[in-house]
This record gives sequence, structure tokens and C-alpha cells, in this order.
Amino acid sequence: MIRINLLTEARAAAAKKKGPALPTGAKLNNLLLIGGLALGLIYIGTMFLVLHSRNRKLDTEIAQAKEEVARLKSIIDEVKGYEDKKRSLEEKINLINSLKTNQKGPVRLMDEVSKALPDLVWLTDMAMQGDQLTMKGRTLSPNAVATYLENLKKSPYFAEPVFRNLGREPGPQGIYTWEMAVKFTFGRPAPGQQPGAAAAAGAAPKPGA
Repeated sequence: MIRINLLTEARAAAAKKKGPALPTGAKLNNLLLIGGLALGLIYIGTMFLVLHSRNRKLDTEIAQAKEEVARLKSIIDEVKGYEDKKRSLEEKINLINSLKTNQKGPVRLMDEVSKALPDLVWLTDMAMQGDQLTMKGRTLSPNAVATYLENLKKSPYFAEPVFRNLGREPGPQGIYTWEMAVKFTFGRPAPGQQPGAAAAAGAAPKPGA
């Protein structure tokens, strides 16, 4: 009996030395559950870190985009300011040029009218409405009035001269009254004409009666 017991005890000691047996049943289920929870927590933590990193990146990009919009807005406002200044300067330049033209207009008008005036023809009345000039006068020769009309046609500062009336005054003097209308271009040469034509017309000898 003693020998059998010793054998049994020896076998039990050998079994203990081999290590614990693999878990089975409920213990295995618990281990699987704990492992699944651990993996789930690890996945959730990883996704949280990834999403947090993406969120921070998007916030940075949004901030940069806002800064770029603010910078572009300042540039656009600056360009708009330059355009307004340019428009204002252009309006002032146009106004100055218009004033200069209007100042030179009457001088040029009188110069051209007198330059084209032939002998035996003189003015008694001249009226300006817009760019339309109406002239009245007297002459000793109808041919001289026709010459005056042709001289005005040659001037680059007149356009569309129209002869309106020619009549003889009563009396033995043989004086005629005349009236004509012509469009004045205010110092701008009429279309299809050159300023040199005015000089040529002015340099031409005045016809006689």
C-alpha cells in the first residue's frame, strides 16, 4: 500500500510540473470576450486619434483659407480704389480738354470765318447755336458770296455749308444781302478733311469782283 501511494503522489507531482492545462468552457468564453473588448477599445482609440488629427488639419486649412480671402479682399479693395482714382482723373482730364477746346473754339471760329472772307463781302450778323453757325451779311457781287461759300467748304473746320438766301436791297447802290448756315467742328477737323486744307485756303489769293 505504501508503494502504491508513493506512485500516485509521484504521478501527481509530475502532472503539476507540466504546467496548467488549457482553459475550457466558461473560462475560454470569458477570455475571448475580454480580448474582443480590448481590440474594440484599441480600434476606437485609433479612430479617435485619426479623426482628431484630420479635424485639426481641416481647422488649419480653414484658417489659412480665411487669411487668403482677407488678403485677396484687401488687394481687390486696393485695385478698386486705383480704378476709382483713375476714373476720376480721366474725368478731370476730359473736362480740362473740353474747356480748352471751348476756349479755342471762338478764336478758331473767328479766324476761319475771316480767313475765308473774300473781297466785296462783309458780315453783319453771326449767331451760334450748338455747332450750327448762321451768318448774314452784304455784298456787292453775288459771285463773291459764292466764292465765300466755296472757301468755307475748303476749310477743315467747317462742314455742310448751306446757302439760304440772297436778295438785292432797294436803291441804286447795287448791294445784296445774303444768309448762309454752316456746321462748325470746334477745332476738330471735319471728317475726310485735313487741317492743311485750311492753310492752303487761307494762303490762296482773294478773288475780286
